[in-house]
Amino acid sequence: MMVRVMSFFAVAVALATGAPGRAPSSDAALPAFGRDTVLVWKISNQDEAASFVVRIAEFLPNRFIEWENSTTQGTIFMTQKAVTSARIFVNARLFEGGVDTKGKDATTLWLSQQVFRELKTKSRAKLAIDSIEGWMTVEGSDQLVVEVNRTPVALPVIKIKDDRGQERWFLDQEENPLLVKHVYRAFSQTLKSITTDRPNSLRWIKGRKLTSPR
Repeated sequence: MMVRVMSFFAVAVALATGAPGRAPSSDAALPAFGRDTVLVWKISNQDEAASFVVRIAEFLPNRFIEWENSTTQGTIFMTQKAVTSARIFVNARLFEGGVDTKGKDATTLWLSQQVFRELKTKSRAKLAIDSIEGWMTVEGSDQLVVEVNRTPVALPVIKIKDDRGQERWFLDQEENPLLVKHVYRAFSQTLKSITTDRPNSLRWIKGRKLTSPR
């Protein structure tokens, strides 16, 4: 079951998230991410659907997150160097059930800031996606309605397509280029909610693990 759920990260497809125009598009409407930020995606595979939850222990300068689905959980630590300049983006490799993994030179769920800048200035960027080198190309911009602290907000995004025809939408923010939508064939992964105003949300990263993740 875990393999099936985690495989959605490699082949997710976008879902509609609500009627456009329900909320204004504004960066100010999106609070800064930090400890206790909770992100929830809906993942679908034809008739199957599941939720995928990420809780942030540290957002910057390193990125330390815990994740869980209906069957398992784990943690991922991404170094400051990876967050700022990694040229490897992975879909599933860092998600190992019951394991604390580390992305020394790779990111997942977020682009590195350097790759995002290249996409914004040059409209394309070369990087390795799941160990296969290729190009990401900007297809345009859009908005995605997401529940932010229980209020629908239309978030600005950039739409990216890779050499294999997979489409990904990322937040249009250099400091926070979060994957909000991933499109490929009959599968889907879509961000449904962001919560930043509820303390003590962490379940797995506690105590010494929280203060010394390295």
